[in-house]
Amino acid sequence: MRILVTGSSGRLGVEVCRQLSGAHTVTGIDVAPGPFTQVIGGVEDRALVFEQVSRVEAVVHVASLHAPHRDQLPKSRFIDVNVQGTLNLLEAAVAHGCQRFVYTSTTSVYGRAMEPRAQAAVWVTEELPPEPRDIYDVTKLAAEQLCRLIHEEHGLPVILLRTARFYPQPYEALALHRLHRGLDVRDCAWAHQLALEASVPFGLYNICARSPFQREDMPELWADAASVIRRRAPEVAGQLTRQGIGLPTRIDRVYVMARAERELGFQPRFNAREFLECEPQTKNREL
Repeated sequence: MRILVTGSSGRLGVEVCRQLSGAHTVTGIDVAPGPFTQVIGGVEDRALVFEQVSRVEAVVHVASLHAPHRDQLPKSRFIDVNVQGTLNLLEAAVAHGCQRFVYTSTTSVYGRAMEPRAQAAVWVTEELPPEPRDIYDVTKLAAEQLCRLIHEEHGLPVILLRTARFYPQPYEALALHRLHRGLDVRDCAWAHQLALEASVPFGLYNICARSPFQREDMPELWADAASVIRRRAPEVAGQLTRQGIGLPTRIDRVYVMARAERELGFQPRFNAREFLECEPQTKNREL
């Protein structure tokens, strides 16, 4: 399959291109050069988008302005890139008869809905109504809604992936987040490959590492998270202790990827245990 990957020079875009290139013909487009980027340009450039989409059979739309850009750029730029850029790609995909459109969204769209309000951690499934907090959340959710609209109006097969955080952080934060709100970039890219291969006409999925927690744990995670970790994930608790990482006293949310597992076959390979086993040598630097 011939695939256009936007944002191909970014952390996720590079890994998506790397994984897809083994079985597909991949064209990368980004505003910055990169190892898998053949076309330099932005998704807000409508003429460029239509030209590039005319040559492919599927689009994986990773490119985005992100939360760290909020204090650097005006809100209008977020609308230009995250909203208008997505609409450009969707309309080009319809015009050129693409077989699949995969959109990289974010769990950040849940926003304030992830803030505990009943002395319990929040169980974050796809049914949780989003409550955007900032221009990043607003534009990512708007792009999702455009994807749904174009699917309903034109029948374009679309899958939306609400990805958990996979960007560089200190080792300790990465290890703890893998328990309930994190994701390895390799697993994230693999989810995009599964989305391309899926037969569902439209789907919305949380993509995150596998959490050991259950829904009934939510009140205790808010009151005494360490006890829950020792009970649900004793091996991880032991690894954290041996590496000098304190168990958290409170966890505020748990991302749930059961729907992606059931419908896409997504089974993350780099969860908390694997991370602690395989990457302790990186503890003194950011990943």
